[in-house]
Amino acid sequence: MAGKVEGKVAIVTGAARGVGRCIALLLAEQGAKVVIADNGSQVDGSGSSSEPAERVVKEITDAGGTAMAIACDVSCWDDAKAMIDDTVSAFGKLDILVKVAGNFRVNTVASITRDDWDALRKVHMDGMMHTSHFAALHWKDHGGYGRLINFTSDSAMSGVPDTFGYAAAKGAVLSMTRAIANAMISYGVTANCMTQASMTRMADSYYPAADVKPSDAAPPEQRPDTVACLVLYLASPEAAGISGRNFGSYGYKYIRWNEPRHERTLESRDNGPWDVDYVFENFAATLGDGLDLKKDLPWAMESLDQQAGTADINDLK
Repeated sequence: MAGKVEGKVAIVTGAARGVGRCIALLLAEQGAKVVIADNGSQVDGSGSSSEPAERVVKEITDAGGTAMAIACDVSCWDDAKAMIDDTVSAFGKLDILVKVAGNFRVNTVASITRDDWDALRKVHMDGMMHTSHFAALHWKDHGGYGRLINFTSDSAMSGVPDTFGYAAAKGAVLSMTRAIANAMISYGVTANCMTQASMTRMADSYYPAADVKPSDAAPPEQRPDTVACLVLYLASPEAAGISGRNFGSYGYKYIRWNEPRHERTLESRDNGPWDVDYVFENFAATLGDGLDLKKDLPWAMESLDQQAGTADINDLK
């Protein structure tokens, strides 16, 4: 029986560990030839090693699948181009690009450093742009099938305050993915985003004082393998009519995020010039209807001096 992505060629960035590894293994199990694109860096972005990616390749090939490793740095323009070129050279095409690669640092708007910002921007924003650009050029010339799946975060959706730089970078991923979806649909290419709440090395770095690493103590519903099935669906031919949307994996629950839309409206009197008193008299019943600070700011900090990384471990997403 053929797999859900039989004969497809997939690149998974950040595939040496955690969520990326689980996605790569499932894509291979379901018939895809998979490129494990990972430079083996630490959670904060430091260091590099080809060994973790090679280990995943061995897992796939030992199970009868087809895979190769590329130890690339997606934040580097030339590395991103080589990643796409080498994949096409090896397998003749590219059908699926899943971008899980990321780094993480705890900071607020007050504590973030220039190094924090540059490190997070380079991987999440620049890396996403570089790889998408070269994949788009390939799909533009060889259109008909393309699946782009980018990982964003609840940090971007709900504004987790001590993940400031990470949230900003992940918000950019969401915006760029929507723009790509509109640009590429006529080429048979879809582009969607994913959030996820499994416990991985990022959770470990967010809770450095935990008695047991969250990734080690996580129950089955918080393991990274719970994410892969939804990604597989979005990468498959069945998802041809889905693009520009954001989905989420929360253990044994998958969700679709609501999209930004005009929620409330206040129009000027008789479509004429704005009147200050008119706006003040009508704001509460229109644009202000239903607004509530406790509801709208679920992650509100008491002080910028509050120690970062001390949120309830059950809330991390």
